[in-house]
Amino acid sequence: MHTRRAFTLLALSLLLAGWTSVVGGGEATEQLRKDIDELYRTTDAAAPGASSGRSIVERMFDWPAMAESALRGHWAKRTPAERTEFTRMFSDLFARAYVSRMHLVDASTFQYLGDTTTGDRGTVKTRVATKRGSTLDLEYLVHAAPTGRWLVQDVRVEGISLIDSYRSQFDAIIAKSSFEDLVKRLQDAGK
Repeated sequence: MHTRRAFTLLALSLLLAGWTSVVGGGEATEQLRKDIDELYRTTDAAAPGASSGRSIVERMFDWPAMAESALRGHWAKRTPAERTEFTRMFSDLFARAYVSRMHLVDASTFQYLGDTTTGDRGTVKTRVATKRGSTLDLEYLVHAAPTGRWLVQDVRVEGISLIDSYRSQFDAIIAKSSFEDLVKRLQDAGK
């Protein structure tokens, strides 16, 4: 009888612990909430087109992991110098696109729906309304860095991975011409 009661209490406590981390949001959600709230305040205060918010985005995203994932099979063929340069250009492209979209959403409607984590990996689910009235579900795929911060490795918008989208575009450019052409296009986009 005591075994059954202990098992029931253990199962209930595990269920409640799991429910709390998903609904209330855990450490990953709270860190992302703080960063995104700060990013909204910074971009709202800045003049349109200003580069504000970059330092916040820098601490949010794992650029080397994202750049490697965006290149996938092409990454191993690159020299360390090419990888470094590509990571810099990719982070510039992604950060500009991410920050520029902040003006399209209504910050007051940003909802944090919680996170699920397993070990050092997790997903933070959010929902935001655009200024036009539609809603978007965004999932931030994160991992715990040795520094203790949760870093974003991908963002899914309505289930579509931004890294997968970039990878498809990069693969097409490399297949059609070369990695060097991709680099040139990224350089041109940064001007």
